[in-house]
Amino acid sequence: MPEAVDPHHLLLIGAGPGVGASVVRRFGREGFHSTLISRRSETFDNLASELRSGGLEIEAISADIEDLDGYRETLERIFSAPGAPGVVVYNAALPDPGQILDTTVERLRTAHDVDVLGAVIAAQVAAPVLRTADAGTLLVTSGGFADNPVPALASLSMGKAALRSAQTLVAAGVRDDGIHAATVTIAGAVKPGTDFDPDNIAELFWTAHTDSKDTWQTEYRFTGA
Repeated sequence: MPEAVDPHHLLLIGAGPGVGASVVRRFGREGFHSTLISRRSETFDNLASELRSGGLEIEAISADIEDLDGYRETLERIFSAPGAPGVVVYNAALPDPGQILDTTVERLRTAHDVDVLGAVIAAQVAAPVLRTADAGTLLVTSGGFADNPVPALASLSMGKAALRSAQTLVAAGVRDDGIHAATVTIAGAVKPGTDFDPDNIAELFWTAHTDSKDTWQTEYRFTGA
């Protein structure tokens, strides 16, 4: 890859102590350094410190995806610098509870920004840079709500279905440029020590990233260890 893109630089958007942290650790075992994006909070700070204490090279950046313009500007700064991420994992979601008939339009719009548009913007910013390298990976985290909507989580159910569609369109737009875009669908409740342990799920993200082009999929499904 040209100097503009670092193939061992992971950008994780929506950093948390579950799947996100496990993905960072899994890629870190392969020599990756990571940039984490999340809202600034004590949990985010503690996660970054924990990952660093494990020997990983971590940069933590605060950005609020609900502020789409500010979020885009943050991504543009990251991708305009030398050594831009060669791998992007969009792991953000807004699990706002509420029935579809009782949820306000404003809440639905905010959830859509985080659940869907944040991923689209990440692809829009990253793709032109990755095209210069003729390589790269764009992954998004989806879930079983995309298959089976849950009435009590209407906005998230809608978001996961829309995210899958959006990422399928992204994949079609970048495949010929050597960029692999795909959805990783977790068809179950993530919980350490179970078949849906986040470390097991992280292995599927690594598989998606390392797949050869002739076996690329637009969706990878995790249905239990």
